Amino acid sequence: MAKTKNGQIQGLTSRDVFFAAINGLIFGALLPVVLKNMNIQISANKSFFIAIAFAILAAVGVSTGYFLSKYIKIFFQIAKFGAVGAANFAVDIGILNLLIFLTGLATGLPYTIFKIISFIFAVTNSYLWNKIWTFKKTDTKKTGKEFVQFITISVIGLVLNALVASILVNVVGPMGGIKVKTWASVSAAVASVCVMAWNFIGYKFWVFKK
Repeated sequence: MAKTKNGQIQGLTSRDVFFAAINGLIFGALLPVVLKNMNIQISANKSFFIAIAFAILAAVGVSTGYFLSKYIKIFFQIAKFGAVGAANFAVDIGILNLLIFLTGLATGLPYTIFKIISFIFAVTNSYLWNKIWTFKKTDTKKTGKEFVQFITISVIGLVLNALVASILVNVVGPMGGIKVKTWASVSAAVASVCVMAWNFIGYKFWVFKK
């Protein structure tokens, strides 16, 4: 759980719940885009309820993280990072699938380029949410240095993300009878999970270190 400058415990606020819900909503809203590219059609009504459901789940998840932080303090921060990470994943894979859908290309160099583009959007989203909410870094005196550090961690993450996804798509290839376009999304998901731990450590202990 977070503490104030006076050392007092800072409780779960309505702002935390609202921000968690917004990140869940982003994930839920972009999920149908991914499913559509997998030839899974979802009606507008179902898409709406899915978005609301994920908003509620994210709010509950962050609230649970807060209560668990009474025993292990970092849980609250991890819960917020997870909510942001889910939204980042949705932005990443949503844009990736949109580019694949628009071009019909899901392998080779085009896929790697699409993955880099989608990851850049996700990184921008990540920076804003993690700075303002997850790590609550309000100091603007070292913004330039902080930004350089953030870009450094993110670029390394970008390389790892694109490398893992590209190897799975272009070297390993679809397994278990999975279609090419579906495998492209699966590969992106695996890459995002692998990079998540790297990003959390880098952001917490270097970029947004207080």
